[in-house]
Formats: sequence, structure tokens, C-alpha cells
Amino acid sequence: MTTSTPAAPSRSTPAPRAALRRARPWAVLAAGVVAVAVVVVLLSGGDATGGRALGPENAAPAGAKAVVEVLREQGVEVEVTTSLAATTAQARADASDTTVVVDDAGALLVADQWRDVAASSGRTLLLAPDQVALDALAPGLALAAEVDDVAVAPGCDLPAVERLDRVQGGGYAYTVDDVAPGVDVTTCLADDASGGSGLVELVDGDRTVTVLGATTAISNGAVLDDDDAAFALSLLGQTGHVVWYLPSPDDVPEGSGTLASLTPGWVTPVLALLALTAVVAGVWRGRRLGPLVVERLPVIVRASETTEGRARLYERSGSRRHALDQLRIGTVVRLRRRVGLAASASLDDVLARVGQLTGADPRGLRHVLVDADPADDRELVRLSDSLLDLERAVSEAVAPR
Repeated sequence: MTTSTPAAPSRSTPAPRAALRRARPWAVLAAGVVAVAVVVVLLSGGDATGGRALGPENAAPAGAKAVVEVLREQGVEVEVTTSLAATTAQARADASDTTVVVDDAGALLVADQWRDVAASSGRTLLLAPDQVALDALAPGLALAAEVDDVAVAPGCDLPAVERLDRVQGGGYAYTVDDVAPGVDVTTCLADDASGGSGLVELVDGDRTVTVLGATTAISNGAVLDDDDAAFALSLLGQTGHVVWYLPSPDDVPEGSGTLASLTPGWVTPVLALLALTAVVAGVWRGRRLGPLVVERLPVIVRASETTEGRARLYERSGSRRHALDQLRIGTVVRLRRRVGLAASASLDDVLARVGQLTGADPRGLRHVLVDADPADDRELVRLSDSLLDLERAVSEAVAPR
């Protein structure tokens, strides 16, 4: 007596190696996204002072750390603040010998905050200010244009620049329209193309507001060119105490600011990278991997079950015309074969041939096969029987005698 060995069961779950192979592209894609995001964060800087342009702790060419370090070596006390409260508190400690440098690159401050900054010290230096700052502290000034990096003569008698020959004027130029009476205005670093000036100083009694648009001159990358070093040290070193204020989102009043100004600079490029990654992944995974493959189903569905299911749907929705049309299509296909017409023969050809064989009126045939619209179930059954009768008549007409 022999016994048959049962067949080994087929494996229904993928092998670990196959699963890892399928997951490898996703792992590589995720690693690439993380690497690019890290690079973007490192390039944009990780804190409020170190990585930003003109940051006093930024040693990159766009930063201003070189000037700050030289000022400290010369005995000038330079303090970096990131809040309005700390700035005004340190400036008021020795207002007569303090210069407040404000770099509001994110346009976070409102007019009242600008006035608080100016009131805390006798001297305020604005780095590339926007129109809000100008209207609050230097009314009558307006932004003229962005200026390319080119060396220009100071062209004024300010003590900080009167002995200098050439200074980098790259940055922004400002025009002076109509200042308040009693305010002394001095313009330097003129830009002939825009008619503005890269340096404007306004003196109103014991208050001095200096607007510096030519910020390239104090950056690390240009401070050693021409007379830029002397210009930067003379401009920033007129007092023994410098408070370098970098406004932060904490200073934004409730209801002010925008999403772009309240988020770090690296957020936008990282979001754009993630969106691009999603698009690439969608294109990659959404492409056709080849022709469709016919696969045997584990169950067998009888044709009668499908027919009955569709009939129930037609009955439930009351689609008598649609149900009759399905019967008509099958009848016309069978009649075409029985009368010997080609598959490309039209319905009119079938009607003409059937009428010739059976002697039926073509108009009656068209009514049964095309035009009739059943109003109720009884008429639907009657028309269905007419189709069967027509097929029997044609079969008898073409049957050999």
C-alpha cells in the first residue's frame, strides 16, 4: 500500500529579502530627502544671529562678524539682542553713549515699536529699513531702488566718511522728499541711476537716526575692499556701547505678521522639497509597470448569476428600455450570423436581409429591434417574446429543406 505525499503548501507571504528589495527605493528616497533638508537647514543657519545676512555672529561672507569683533577689540561693547524689551532696557542704561543697530530683515516691527527703539537711545542706526520703519523714525524718506555692488565716493561731510575715498555702495538707495522742520539731513553715497543715497543721517536735537542702505560695505566679504573697513568702524564705533537688535517673532504684536515672517527661513525650501518629492514619488509609483496579466480567480462565477444580478439591477432602477436594448443587441448579433452577413454589416442590412427571408414588414422589424419603448413590465415581456419569435422565424427560413 502506497501513500501519496501531500504537496507542500504554497507560501502566501513574501520572503523578507523580497520585502526589503521592494522597500529599498523608498528608503533611498527618504534618505535623500533627509540629506537635502539637513543641507538646507545648515545653509540657512540654525539660530537668529549666526546664519542670517549681516548677522553679528555670522562669519560667512554675507555676515558682519568681522566688524563686530574689531569693534570689541577697540573697546566698544557690542551686545546682541533678539527682543524689544531687552534692547530698550540695555539702551536706556546709558542712552547718551549707546548706538542701537536694528536689522529687521523680516519686517516684524510695527510703527509704535520702532518709536520705542528710537526713544531708548540717542543714536539709532537702521540697516536697510522698510517703509514702516522710515515712516516711524525718518518721515520723508522713501526706498528708491536696489543698488549693485560698486564703489562710490562718499560725497558728504559726515565725520564718519568725510576722509574716505571709495566705499562699496551695494544694497539700497533712499530718496529724501520732505522732512519735518528743524531736522538736519545729510545724504552720502549717492546713486546716480536712482537719484537716491546709500547713507542718510537725520539729526533732530539730541536724537540721531542713520539710515544705511549700502549694507554691503559692512559685510565680511567686502569689509577689506577700498575704505569699507574704516567706513564700518567709524559708523558703528561712534559710541562706547552698541546694542545690535535682531527682532524675533516673539516681538510681533498679536494679529500682526505673516506666515512667511513668523517661520524660520528654512521652512519654505524644505516644504518645496517635500512637495517635489511627493510629485516625483507619485510619477514613479503611478507609471504602468507593463501589460496587464490575466490571472485565474479562486472562484467560478456562473454566467447565469451575472445575468440575474444585472436583471435585478435593471428591475430595481426601472430601466426597462436599457434591459430591452441588451436583448436587442444579442438578437441582432445572432441574426447577422444566421443570415450570413459579415460582422461589419449595418443594422439596415440586417433588417433588409431578415425581411427578405421572412417576408415581414421592415417597419415592423425596426419597431421590434429599435424603436419600441416598453411602458411597463408586461410590454417588456411581450417585446422580449417578439424577439424570440423573430429568431425562430429566421432559423426556419434559413434551415435546409
